[in-house]
Amino acid sequence: MFIIAVVSLTLQFSTTALLSILGRAPRWRRVRWFGAVTLTAGLYSTVDAFAALRAAESVNTSWSLQFNLVFATLHGAAWLVFTYMGPNGRWDSLPPWVRRITIGGTLVALIASISGEVASAETSMLVVPAFDVNFQRSTLSLLGNMLALVPFGFLALSMYRTWQLRMLGEPGTTAVFIGFTLYLLAGIEEFLVAAGVVQFIFLGDLGYVCVVVPVTLQLFRRFRDDADQLDLLTDHLADEIRRRTDERDRAREQMLEQQRLAALGRLAAGVGHEINNPLQYLQFTLEELRECARGMENADALTMIEQSFEGVDRIKQVVEDLRTYVRPSDIELGPLDLREVVRAALRVGAPQWRQGITITTELEPVPLVLGHEGRLVQVVLNPLVNGMQSMLHANDPKATSMQVRTGTTSRGWAQITITDQGPGFDGDVVSRLGEPYVTTKSLQGGTGLGLFVSRGIVEAHGGTMHFANAPSGGAVVCIELPPLDDERVLPLSTSTAVTAEPPQATTVSLRVLMVEDDEQALRALLRGLEAEQLQATGFTHGADALAWLDQHEVDVVVTDLMMPGMSGWEFAAALAQRHPLLRERLVVLTGGASTSEAQAFVEDATLLVLEKPIGRAELATALRHRARS
Repeated sequence: MFIIAVVSLTLQFSTTALLSILGRAPRWRRVRWFGAVTLTAGLYSTVDAFAALRAAESVNTSWSLQFNLVFATLHGAAWLVFTYMGPNGRWDSLPPWVRRITIGGTLVALIASISGEVASAETSMLVVPAFDVNFQRSTLSLLGNMLALVPFGFLALSMYRTWQLRMLGEPGTTAVFIGFTLYLLAGIEEFLVAAGVVQFIFLGDLGYVCVVVPVTLQLFRRFRDDADQLDLLTDHLADEIRRRTDERDRAREQMLEQQRLAALGRLAAGVGHEINNPLQYLQFTLEELRECARGMENADALTMIEQSFEGVDRIKQVVEDLRTYVRPSDIELGPLDLREVVRAALRVGAPQWRQGITITTELEPVPLVLGHEGRLVQVVLNPLVNGMQSMLHANDPKATSMQVRTGTTSRGWAQITITDQGPGFDGDVVSRLGEPYVTTKSLQGGTGLGLFVSRGIVEAHGGTMHFANAPSGGAVVCIELPPLDDERVLPLSTSTAVTAEPPQATTVSLRVLMVEDDEQALRALLRGLEAEQLQATGFTHGADALAWLDQHEVDVVVTDLMMPGMSGWEFAAALAQRHPLLRERLVVLTGGASTSEAQAFVEDATLLVLEKPIGRAELATALRHRARS
């Protein structure tokens, strides 16, 4: 009996220590109550061990009956709480009736044990010849026998709860139910031995082992499942971290790219402004020279002046292309099928294809896009010409074909992919393609502006342009544009053309105030407006113009946008405060908006914004329209 008790208490106390550590985990709070089960069972076995030693010395062990009754009741109460406890391990998760009978039964057992009425005054001999057991022992009183039914009731309810969980399909409950059955039988045997009905050794400790082993295995199985799940979650978390890190890196690269493009845009706008100002008075001066040449009937001079106008137009177009990065051009837009854009680009570039270069197409249906056909044809034509030139320069007889494909991306965007068999892009250049003056054709005279302008046009349409090298060799250019109904399409503005109208003789001369910081441009503008029969007054500073307006009246006010001291939008704000009616007739004549404030100002729908350079007749007509409106 001593050996059985020592083995049992060793198992119980070691299990209690293990469960006290395991119960600290948030998902394992319930096992603390199983720790209470093993602790009370260990205390019960400890009493049995001491009682066995004292019985061998023929000492009265009636005290053991009192302690065992208390520990057995606490043990049964712990089982009841453990089986009915919720996963969170909280006392308030128990059904109210479980809490009531647990507290009531435990208090009754404690009070009865303290009173000393559990053991009777009589003793009896316990003789078990098979185990060479022969000693005198104390027996339970009538009250003790009645109180012994309390822990049996707790165990029976715990056994019933285990059966319910088994019927619900909880893993491991079948073995636990069998263990409870053996435990209950061992408890009945121990009660009969203590009552003197049966002559045998106490088997309660062995019965406990029968139930605690399957419960422990059930917990370890759950622990293994949690460990496996934790391992899966760890792998998933590692994958998620890698994915999020890649997304963060890509987002950072995109942000840096956007910042770089924004800086390029500001640079392009500033360059455009500085070019357009002298281009404006150059155009007005050329118009004056053309009139003088006509008066002198000098054909050669007229020819040279017309050629100069062509140069002005070419410069104007280059500046307009550069300013694509700042804001979209004022162009007419419409729904486009990118397959038709590709066909148009192939037709336009047909004279440039040299002998030996073939272009194959795979034009699958794509969503319609909102765009300007001429500009997008220019975008497609640029990599076609670049690819052809790179293959011819490589002089490889096997590299003689290019391929153009259209398709739809995974996000539903329309896509054009152009692949050649040339040497491809240099590794240190491919990430910078699309920046100004970055080219792979420096030896062939490339300026690096073609892809820069093309990329700006694509981004003005809300799309993206990517460059890469094909795995089998050659360059790959991918153009992606959002579908027509996609909200990510940038709204490209449209403008209404102003046609020149000859001034009528009966029309009162229009009074115009001009604010332009470039003195030479101001003189040219004033001369041009006077030639168009307008009364024009000009100032190079906005403050001077406002002071002059306090004493004079005009019909229309024209201001430059980017000016030192007082900018165009600051001048407009002051004009609105001092002369609100003139603010409604304000015209902005600009060479480009290079700041966010300037861009926001020119997007005001109440303004008439005219781009430099502009012809004097067109400018005069626009001012007359503004005055009438």
